[in-house]
Amino acid sequence: MHRIPALITTLLALISVSAMAQPPYSPGGWPTLHFDAGNRRAVSVGVVSNHYKTWSALSGASVLTAPVISPDGGALYVTTGLARGRSNLHAFSLQGELLWQSAPWQDAGTGVDPCALLSSPIVDAEGDIYLGDCNQLFAFTAEGAVKWVIDLPPPAPGDWIAAGAHPVNALTTAAFTTDGHLTGVTNFGDVILVDRATGEQLNKPFRLPSELSPYADTYPMPDSLLGDGMIDANFREWAWQVIFAGNMRSANTPAVARSGRMFVVGSSGRPGIGALFGLDVDNAVTPRAVRVAFATDIGIGSGSSPALSPDESQVYVSDEAGWLYAIDSVDGSIAWKVKTAAAAGAAAVGPDGRVYALQVYPAPAVIAVGADGEVLWESDTASLAADMPRSALLGEPVVVANGNPTVTADAVLVPVILGYRLNVLKANLPVRSALVALDLDTGKAVAELVNLADDSSGITAVLPDGTLVNSLGGLQTSATSPLSPLMNVILPGDTRMLPPRGGIQVSIPRRK
Repeated sequence: MHRIPALITTLLALISVSAMAQPPYSPGGWPTLHFDAGNRRAVSVGVVSNHYKTWSALSGASVLTAPVISPDGGALYVTTGLARGRSNLHAFSLQGELLWQSAPWQDAGTGVDPCALLSSPIVDAEGDIYLGDCNQLFAFTAEGAVKWVIDLPPPAPGDWIAAGAHPVNALTTAAFTTDGHLTGVTNFGDVILVDRATGEQLNKPFRLPSELSPYADTYPMPDSLLGDGMIDANFREWAWQVIFAGNMRSANTPAVARSGRMFVVGSSGRPGIGALFGLDVDNAVTPRAVRVAFATDIGIGSGSSPALSPDESQVYVSDEAGWLYAIDSVDGSIAWKVKTAAAAGAAAVGPDGRVYALQVYPAPAVIAVGADGEVLWESDTASLAADMPRSALLGEPVVVANGNPTVTADAVLVPVILGYRLNVLKANLPVRSALVALDLDTGKAVAELVNLADDSSGITAVLPDGTLVNSLGGLQTSATSPLSPLMNVILPGDTRMLPPRGGIQVSIPRRK
């Protein structure tokens, strides 16, 4: 681990976090991919006792990031990855009315292109929306007018050519800094600091001191993945590599502490492994300079967005080997690590400091770990499949986690698919999708809040009134869709495989 001592870092660590500046996120309810600047995905609203009515939109288009909401709570903004001639930023009312869309994209310089699929919009307190695509960063007004657009740093010699002649060095969700600017890290590790009002880049060029990660081929990309126009076919391979953090330096959303320090997971300077970087901005020079405060090596994989503890003393990150790390946010030392079946996805952090991580099948869907590294529970979702028939050929039904957890006042929410395991192909066959509530203290499934029209493959946003907003990515359903004609004959009774649909689903509490 490489550390660069800095007196200012020590001083900042001693300042009460309550006195520090706050990034200018919208107060509307869910302004960025992981809810807040610390990527915690924890809200104070309860949801378990609600009954819901639902609407959906954007059928036929994969949605893989969380829709975000305006300051007044009246509009949702969502991105897609559709082909040339289509729009990829969409605004809806909370009742499902399409308010506006970005102009259809035509080329790398015109419109929001398909890399927006994996870049959530973020919304500021004034209601303006900021979004990156393959090679540009956009600012939109709440009415959909373009406020400004700038070019992102281009790929450098030796970087992966991801989509032929279309330049790709995408920003995987921007973030706000404590002094009100925009920041973010591109696929190939370029860190930018941008004036929110004008789009002017404020920092001198800086790239993470890391090696390109190896091409991700542990899970070969299925031929049918996100086919039939769910995303532009020219960007399918790029999207698959982003999901597994392959062939790039960074593929996640930065966390920003109240001290101003930014935390980014990327590939290490040592080939084949990942690292957590603590980055500070030197505002005393012009242009401003990004400096590495520490770089702490973790295991293989750099697709995990870092999440901060409530007091911001620790940063949580997981790797592809299943290690969950707690890393000191000041000096980068590893406070603890625990072996789980977690993927390199973003953990959620509750207000009590508990950490909730998604796990890979056949492990239980979610694991809860205390702030001291003690494993508290693994989820029990067996009751969800109790009414499903056993298959003579496929065996017992299975419940598989299908999206990152979100913490509410009364539950941990996780999307799941219910179906059957085709062991010969190591494939889970989805027949139903649902958003499930887990007991905070035991991990036992206590409710199916809503059925989902497709697999989520993403994040559940929870709004202040308890409204649930789910992305419908369709990764699992599209990957297994060629098996449907045969499996629909083999599956027990009238059970059928869930077809790919995509879009978003919004579930609004029914008023009593």
